Amino acid sequence: MGERDINIPLLDAIKQIPKYAKFLKELCMHKRKKMKGGVELGGIVWALTRNDNLIAGTRQDLPKKCRDPIIFSILYTIGDYNFVDAMLDLGASINIMSTSIYKSLKCKDLEPTRMTIQLANRSVVQPLSVLEDVLVQVDELIFLLDFYVLDIENETPRKRSTLILG
Repeated sequence: MGERDINIPLLDAIKQIPKYAKFLKELCMHKRKKMKGGVELGGIVWALTRNDNLIAGTRQDLPKKCRDPIIFSILYTIGDYNFVDAMLDLGASINIMSTSIYKSLKCKDLEPTRMTIQLANRSVVQPLSVLEDVLVQVDELIFLLDFYVLDIENETPRKRSTLILG
């Protein structure tokens, strides 16, 4: 048998299937009845159909929104320098270092890059260069990281260093 198109209004099709018609009528009238096998929570009911059985469940209310946490920062060491305030951003996929930190570390020469980076505020910046293969110690763990060096002013309070680990 091939496919066939039937051109009838949706409501007429639903009325011809009594289980669906009854379910939709109860749903539209916001009744707080328990459905077969269902549990009631807050009066919001959703249902799934599997074969001819009607499986009912509930959707819980969303949890209360909490305030945003403070910046998550960690203690880290690069070479002989200890820093106490590297911002850890699990959503970032790159590591960023300010030019002031780069100059204080007295590292090797930088490798130029043509990359552009779009920041969270949707502004686009171009890093000065890439500092590759930097050993960063966090507690007892040592990581080999690449940093993009950005020319950003230290506008952070208490002259905190600008370093983002992603």
